[in-house]
Amino acid sequence: MHESDYSAALDEVRTVLAQGQHQQAHALAAGVLARARSEGELLTQARALYLLGLAEHLNAELNTALSLARQSAHLFNVLNTPQEESLALSHVAHLATLLGLSEEAVESATLGVQLADTLPPGPHTVDAYNHLGMAATWVDADYADRILVRTIELAQRLLPPHAAASPMVNRLVNELYRLELCLQRGQAPVIKPAMRDQLEDFRQLPVQQCEAETPLPDLCGPAMQSMLKIISAGFQAHSEERLQALDTALGMDIRPLPRWLHALAHWIVARCHLAAEQWSAALTATQHTLDIACAQGQLHFELMARHQRMEAFKALGDAGGVLSEFHAFRDCQLRQQTEVITNRERMAALHLAWREQTRTLEALHTSTRALEQLALEDPLTGLANRRRLERRLEELLTPHPQHAQQPWCLVMIDIDGFKQINDRYSHVLGDDVLREMAQLLRGVVRPQDLAVRLAGDEFVLVLRDMTERIGSDLVARLKQAIHQHPWSAIQPGLVVCVSIGLAQAHLDDTSTSLLRRSDLRMYADKTDKLAEQLTAKARTIRLDG
Repeated sequence: MHESDYSAALDEVRTVLAQGQHQQAHALAAGVLARARSEGELLTQARALYLLGLAEHLNAELNTALSLARQSAHLFNVLNTPQEESLALSHVAHLATLLGLSEEAVESATLGVQLADTLPPGPHTVDAYNHLGMAATWVDADYADRILVRTIELAQRLLPPHAAASPMVNRLVNELYRLELCLQRGQAPVIKPAMRDQLEDFRQLPVQQCEAETPLPDLCGPAMQSMLKIISAGFQAHSEERLQALDTALGMDIRPLPRWLHALAHWIVARCHLAAEQWSAALTATQHTLDIACAQGQLHFELMARHQRMEAFKALGDAGGVLSEFHAFRDCQLRQQTEVITNRERMAALHLAWREQTRTLEALHTSTRALEQLALEDPLTGLANRRRLERRLEELLTPHPQHAQQPWCLVMIDIDGFKQINDRYSHVLGDDVLREMAQLLRGVVRPQDLAVRLAGDEFVLVLRDMTERIGSDLVARLKQAIHQHPWSAIQPGLVVCVSIGLAQAHLDDTSTSLLRRSDLRMYADKTDKLAEQLTAKARTIRLDG
């Protein structure tokens, strides 16, 4: 399967996710993952795992989604794709937040922000800061507020106006949680003036329809209107407008909201009933919160619902109900503490497995690089071989419209009389000559050039950013270096000479035409030397005669 085919398949998954069809998206992503695993395509595996996690998230299978998000973040880390790793870590943080795993949520979100800050700012930056604000809500509301203010500023500066909706909602929910904590501590809940301004800003945002680029459409279209009513009702319940809060809450439609937000909606409805002193209705609403929170493992909402139920039973004078809910509240706290330990053990096991996987991948990459090096290198001389030369020629002869063509040359080199050297002194000594020649070639080329052993005693130099005139100077220096080299150190009396052909590449050249032209010039050089030798020999004979 080609890279373009994988890309198209993943785009289809994203489109289906944006349409809310999580089961179809799951099936498509699972198919891509299976194919990528069979073909060893690690980057595609990471992307498919990320999308599978989103599909499970939409299906409210939060624990399964968290496991998939962790795996994708790890693979993106191994593959050194920081932007995608940052997005995956943000998803980990989101899921860990919903599941009450605050430590992991803050840790993952913080790492996601640090990665995003190393990249040019964009949607991933806003996403990372937004999820850090969400994670911090359950740990430090003031810190969360500062982070979310920063997120809103980034969204307004970098993205379209509607993109600020999500961090605005998270900031307002953070304020509602702070007010709830005030009640739990016996303090008067006072809404910060800045939050009323923030609510009005949120109300003025344009409604955005869901797009394929937003695979978790929690604030698109009707969902955004539902969130506006939920938050408005929550603020009214903590103010002089508490009698209006219930009308606002009962008038909202939670059906457009993703399932993991339903617990939030019922928590606010319960607060409105409590504010209106409708105790029995509050107990019904809190039971809805518990049913959803317990089914999805949302410990934070379970704790808040238990506390609200204690408040209602106390108002009803039901001491048994208060005691029962207190025990359930404490049990939830203990489960949360146990889950933290269990999660840490699970993460330690995952890190060990990932460490072993990383070592295996590194060994595989090292082996692959070594095999590739062997495939492109001449084993005798260590120079590039014909295959690597063909790749370089294809690269240089392929036109690049965005870059001006720079001059470059090809040099063909042949050792004169090499067969006689082998026949007279042995092939072992001939190999020594080839290795010495390779070392001399390395001495004249630059980092951007390429020295090649083409076959037998033939060598090639690819000289980038060089005209034929300048190349002629290099050829002269090479001939001098070969002439002055102490060949007698290999074998007393040994003399090595070469014939060289230099050709500058033309725009209409192919690798065949360029090699042929330099080869013809090399043979012309050989012929000229042979003619000189014959002329010199004839002159000697005449003088002797």
